[in-house]
Amino acid sequence: MPRKISQFLEKFVDAGGKKQAAMMDADEMMDADEMMDAGEAVGSKKLPQAKYASMLQRVADRAEDTVEISLDDVRAFEIESSGGGQPPFAFASSLAYRIENNAKCYVELFSRAIDSVMPEPSSSAMQDADADVLDVLFQARRDRDRRDREAVQAAEQEMIQALGTDAAGAPKQALGAELFPAVLTRRYTVRFAPRRSQAAQAVRDIGASQIGHLVTVRGIVTR
Repeated sequence: MPRKISQFLEKFVDAGGKKQAAMMDADEMMDADEMMDAGEAVGSKKLPQAKYASMLQRVADRAEDTVEISLDDVRAFEIESSGGGQPPFAFASSLAYRIENNAKCYVELFSRAIDSVMPEPSSSAMQDADADVLDVLFQARRDRDRRDREAVQAAEQEMIQALGTDAAGAPKQALGAELFPAVLTRRYTVRFAPRRSQAAQAVRDIGASQIGHLVTVRGIVTR
């Protein structure tokens, strides 16, 4: 399940991205024809930008602090992954259905998947004058951990070279560096957007049986 969620975050391209890619393909075909007529080399094809991959990059750059997962996107990715036709499973056995019926659990599962695929920020917090204090502390700790790992690896390599093959099976040294818990390093909030076809309910119709579910509430907001 975590692998499937990670694939969705890394590879899903929405309808807008596919339309843009189709327009780019048409333009590139025209440009390629012109370049071939002129005897020039044809460049490589550009791939459409994945929706959530670009969103995670903005989160990593602190431009956004919310990762909104659309259940329509989840369902579309499942159908597309099954071959582009009708899925070999009913909606009741799909990931989107399970998210609707156990949203709180899947917030944590998606958060773990996001942690595993989160890209590096475009600029270092140590070089950004407007960086948050926590970002600077986390960056300093990561840099220290990286230096510790490099020092341990260098020491192990020197030991192997000095002792020969006898040191290959020797136990590796502990790094002694504790990683931050993920709950402390997450600077984002995961939010699920319900399916467009999900029926809205009145507040009085929501009962104890829907605790933990993702529901759409119909009402009037007054200020």
